[in-house]
Amino acid sequence: MVFDCSSKTLKTATFIGAVCLFLCSAVAARSARAVQGGEDSPLDLKSIPISDWLNAGETAEIPWDFRVGDPYLRIDQRLEVSYMARISARDLNRTGKTHELFFVSRISSSDGEWLEQPNIARRLIEQELPKGTEAEFFMRVCVQPGDYLLWFVLYDRQTGKHNVAKRRLRVPELRGDPLPDLYRRIPLVEFPKIEDSDQKGPGFVSGQLYLPVHNKHSLQVELVSTLSPPEQWTGRNRVLRTHANVTVGALAALSQMELTEGTMSIAGLDLVRHQVLFEQPGVRDVDWASLMEALKKAQSPAVSAQALQGSKSNSAFFRDFLNRHISGEASVESPVRIIIVVTSSQLFERGADLTPLQIEGDCHCRVYHLRFRLNMTDVFDEIEKIIKPLHPRTFNLLTPRDLRKAIAEIVRDLEKL
Repeated sequence: MVFDCSSKTLKTATFIGAVCLFLCSAVAARSARAVQGGEDSPLDLKSIPISDWLNAGETAEIPWDFRVGDPYLRIDQRLEVSYMARISARDLNRTGKTHELFFVSRISSSDGEWLEQPNIARRLIEQELPKGTEAEFFMRVCVQPGDYLLWFVLYDRQTGKHNVAKRRLRVPELRGDPLPDLYRRIPLVEFPKIEDSDQKGPGFVSGQLYLPVHNKHSLQVELVSTLSPPEQWTGRNRVLRTHANVTVGALAALSQMELTEGTMSIAGLDLVRHQVLFEQPGVRDVDWASLMEALKKAQSPAVSAQALQGSKSNSAFFRDFLNRHISGEASVESPVRIIIVVTSSQLFERGADLTPLQIEGDCHCRVYHLRFRLNMTDVFDEIEKIIKPLHPRTFNLLTPRDLRKAIAEIVRDLEKL
């Protein structure tokens, strides 16, 4: 039996509680240990009759709750589908104290042509699970608009039992898409890669978005992001996680702009420690390992006494950084400076220096401010006071769709230069 999981409208996730955008596979029960991608005694699919199982149709030898969500737009502008399998402790304990669970996912076209290699997640349960808990697989896959068949196998190597599920999925085109050619070069299907050291961090995909910029004059594009969390949300872990996710996602999308002529660079600032934690000139491929390490440091609650004492200068550090980047002589022949500031709404400590930038002459630059609102009450921002003399074009962003529209408008602007 095939269940229809199609959706007439594509969901766009908001940033409110947006941690769901980058969740990785997890086990809810403490007694279960997660192993991703076949580490530690991997499953050889040739060792089980998986083709026979798939041909035999759906079955559930292991009681489970299995669900496939509707497609949604990620902040990095990829379309994603999440799916989840839950097995209760009661049902697992009935068949033994130890289990080695494998969850195998694969996707085909609507006529059965495989589109990607299987994705395998493993869960090792080494003792009886406490009552009221459950083992949970939470997975996701990035897809292009189209019709697909999703195939799933849950296999317990300890007991030999298995489940099979199949779901039809329709991923609709974005209505009124401002970037209709964005997915021209990416694969139809791609499973995000999860960093072992950051299981709740972003899942990276290698497919490249198609974002050409047909500019007529040479451009010097600088992406400037605040990696440190907004001071007003200190201690609010969910909001801080959202800040990290939208920052990385926005940089992932923006860094894929392809200029006809010019250069692009990225800088990641830690306003708390007064440091430029990440800097990459001449971006072709972003050094994601270094950027994620910088983000991890910026998000760390371990702050020196010296940094805490200088907290009223956090705003001045941001202003001075921008001053250095826009100062200097620029001629008509010089590349036009394009500064794209990526921040969340930011409130500084009471008494902080909010003196605006001092501009002498024409900076020969154009500034865009992509300002993320992390929740519905996040309406105050003091960075805008600092950069006001630059006359930035500001985009207030609540959803991934908002970012998509902003990128489209920035590209159109740059193509006029």
